[in-house]
Amino acid sequence: MVRFLLDARVDTADSVANVDAFVDLPDGSSWALTIFTADEVRRRLAVWKATGEVANGSYFWAVDQVIVPKPGLPAMTAAIRELVRSGELASVGVRCESP
Repeated sequence: MVRFLLDARVDTADSVANVDAFVDLPDGSSWALTIFTADEVRRRLAVWKATGEVANGSYFWAVDQVIVPKPGLPAMTAAIRELVRSGELASVGVRCESP
């Protein structure tokens, strides 16, 4: 199961370009990801260049980052499915501790 943390004020299932997600696997483990589109990364770099933040937009990073080619939950879900199928989710995501 995937839980996307959408901002109801701006996000729609087809347009979301930056979202946090939790992936819950059948083995009981839960993994956190932050998913961006390539355009969203470019947009953030441009903003930071203009504001002087993050060394004038000279880099972008996130520990649990996944970049997808287009916006929307379908593209993001497809990426997550492949991460789970390939076994790479544990390399990309951050494991969440049980409460």
